[in-house]
Amino acid sequence: MAFSFTRFALALAVAASLRADLHINDLIVHDPHILADAASKTYYLYGQYSPKKEWQAKLVQSPHGRAGVIAYTSQDLEHWSEPKLVFEIPDGFWADATDAPWAPEVHAWRGKYYLFCTFNDWNTKLDDRPGRPPITKRQTQILVSDSPLGPFRPFANEPTSPPGTMALDGTFFVDADGAPWFIYAHEWIQITDGSFEAIRVTADLSKTIGDPIVLFRAGAVDWTKREIRYRNGPPVPGIVTDGASLHRMKSGVLACFWASWSKDRQYAESIAYSDNGKLEGPWRHEPAPILQDDVGHGSVFTAFDGRLLLVIHKYFRQPATRVQIYELEESPDRIRVKRQMLGAP
Repeated sequence: MAFSFTRFALALAVAASLRADLHINDLIVHDPHILADAASKTYYLYGQYSPKKEWQAKLVQSPHGRAGVIAYTSQDLEHWSEPKLVFEIPDGFWADATDAPWAPEVHAWRGKYYLFCTFNDWNTKLDDRPGRPPITKRQTQILVSDSPLGPFRPFANEPTSPPGTMALDGTFFVDADGAPWFIYAHEWIQITDGSFEAIRVTADLSKTIGDPIVLFRAGAVDWTKREIRYRNGPPVPGIVTDGASLHRMKSGVLACFWASWSKDRQYAESIAYSDNGKLEGPWRHEPAPILQDDVGHGSVFTAFDGRLLLVIHKYFRQPATRVQIYELEESPDRIRVKRQMLGAP
C-alpha cells in the first residue's frame, strides 16, 4: 500500500508540474523553439531568462539570481504550464551571468537532451576590424541533460563554436550518413555579409571535429537589408543571418529556414533549399520571405499528429514579443505556409 501511495503521489506531482495555466497568446518568448518529445509525448517550448526582466522575475526565481533558460510544457500547443528554470548560468562561467542566453534550443539525440544557446561576454573583445562595430565575445555552446527539463550542464567552461568566431543561434542536424553537425550563424558584425556555417561534432556532441563549412550567406538574396544600426550606433554595412532551422523533406531535399532584416518590411523569415540534400549545397532561395512585417527566427518541428509546423516570434522587441505557430505544406521541391494555426495575431 505504501509503495502504491508513493507512486500515486509522484504522479500527482508530475501532473501539477505540467498544469497548463497559460495560453499561447500570452507567452512572451523571443526566438522560440519547440521540442516535440517522443519519449514523454509532451511539447517543450524554450526561452531565454533574465532576473533583470521584471515580467520574467514574477514567473521564475533563479536560485542564485543569475540568467538562464526556461521551458514551458504543453499537451496541445495551445495551453502551457508555468515556466520552469532548466538551466542557470553557473558561478565562474565564461560569459555574463546576468545577461539572458540567446536563442535556446533543445534537441533529443541518443537518449540525451542537448541545449544549444548563445552567450555574451560583453567586456572581452573577440576581434578588431576597422569600420566594424565592437566585436565582443559572442559564442554558442552545447550543454547536456538526461531530461528535457534539465538541469543542463556544460561539457566544459568554454564555447563550442570555433575560437575567434563571433557566433550565435546554434542548432542541430544529422546528415544522411547519421553524422551529427552543429550549425551556427557567423555574425555579420565580424564579417559584414553574415553566413551560416556547419561543423561536425562527436557522437556525444561534446567536441567539434575538423573545420567548419559555409552553407550560404545572407547576401545571396536580393531582399535582405544591406545596412544595419547596431546597439544605437550609426548605420554600418551589414547583412544579418539569424536562426537557422533545418528540415529534411520527404523528397530528400534539405530545407533551411532562416531570418534576416528586409529592406522595407522589418524582420522576415525565408527558406533556402539544398536539392542534393547536403549541407554543402548548392543552395537555392525563395525569391522573397515566406513571412515578414516584424516576424522571424522560426523553428520547424513535427507535431504528434504528423503535421509539419513552424513556431516563430512576432514583434522583435520584448516584452511586446509573442509566439505564433504556422502549419506548413511540402511539395517535392519547396515548402509553403498554409495558415497561422495558433498564437497571437
